[in-house]
Amino acid sequence: MKRKMLWVVLIAAMAIIGVTLMAHKNTGETIITPAKVKIAYLPVVQGLPLYVAIEKGYFKEAGLDVEPIKFEAPNQIIDALLSGQADFGAPGTASGITAISQAKKPNSLKIFAVIGGGSNIVNDELLVKPDSQLTSIADLKGKNLGILPGIQFRTIAKEILTKNGLVPDKDIMIVELAVPLQIQALSSGQVDALLTIEPVGTIGKAKGLAKDLIKSPMVQYISDPWYGAVGDVSTDYLEKEPETARKVIAVFAKTIDEINSNSNEMKQYLKNYTPLDETLISQVPLPVFKMYAGLTDIDNAALQKFFDIFVANNVIENGVLVEDLLYK
Repeated sequence: MKRKMLWVVLIAAMAIIGVTLMAHKNTGETIITPAKVKIAYLPVVQGLPLYVAIEKGYFKEAGLDVEPIKFEAPNQIIDALLSGQADFGAPGTASGITAISQAKKPNSLKIFAVIGGGSNIVNDELLVKPDSQLTSIADLKGKNLGILPGIQFRTIAKEILTKNGLVPDKDIMIVELAVPLQIQALSSGQVDALLTIEPVGTIGKAKGLAKDLIKSPMVQYISDPWYGAVGDVSTDYLEKEPETARKVIAVFAKTIDEINSNSNEMKQYLKNYTPLDETLISQVPLPVFKMYAGLTDIDNAALQKFFDIFVANNVIENGVLVEDLLYK
C-alpha cells in the first residue's frame, strides 16, 4: 500500500513538471536564474558606485543577484576575498592592503577601479576637537591618534608622523577605531586627533564635534593624487565565473560614469549605506572615481608611490608593481 502511494506521488510530481516544461515550451519562455555575486563593502563615501548600482537596479538589469556584505574594517574585506566569503570588494576597498595581499599571495586579486583625490578634492582629513589648541602634527606628541583599523592606515599614520619628527608608539599612541566610533572617540577625549576619510569629517564638523587640523594629509605626505581605495575582484572568481565578473565590472563602469557626470544627484544614494543623514548628504565631498581603463601614467605612478611605502615601512619585503594588479 505504501509503495503504491509512493508511486502515485512520484507520477503526480512528474506530471506537474511535465506540464510546467510544456507550458514554457509552448510559450517560448526561458527561465534564467540570476547569477549570485557577493560584494563586500565599507560604509564610506568611496563605496558610492555600489550603492548607486543597487538602488537603480543596474545589477538586476544585468541578470545579477548581488548580496552586499558590510564590514567595518578595511582588512576584513581583503580577508573575505581571499577566503571566498566575498567575490568582489566594492570601490572603497583598501588599495594598500590589496598590494600587501599581492606580495604575500601573488595574483590573488585584481584592481578594476581606483578611488581617491588630489589637492583640489577633500577625501581625507586630520581632525581635532573644535576647542583644540593643536596647530600642527608635531603638536601631537604625547597624544593619542585615532585611525581606521588595519595595516593600511597604521602604515600611513607611521609615515606621516615620522615625516613630522614623531616616533609612533613612543611619542604618540595610535588607536584603531571603526568608522561609526571615530567621532564619538574624539568627542569623549579617547583620542586627541583622527586621521580619517569621508564621511567622518563632514559628520564631525556638521555636529560641531570636530575641525580640520589638516585637509587632505594623504596628498601632502603620501602621494598626489592619493588613491587609498580601489575596487577588487578575486582572481579565483574571475577564473570560475569570467562572464559574470565581466558583467559586474561593466555595471561598476556604468555607475562610475554616472557619478562623474552628475555627482550632486548621485549623492542621494549614500543615505542608506553610510552614517550620513539627509541633511549632510549635499555637503559631503566626493572623491575621484576611475575605472582601470581610464588610468593615466600619473595615476599609476601615484598608486605605485603609495605601494612603495609598505616596503619602506617593512610591511612587505619586495615591491609590488601596479601593472601586475590591474584587471585587463
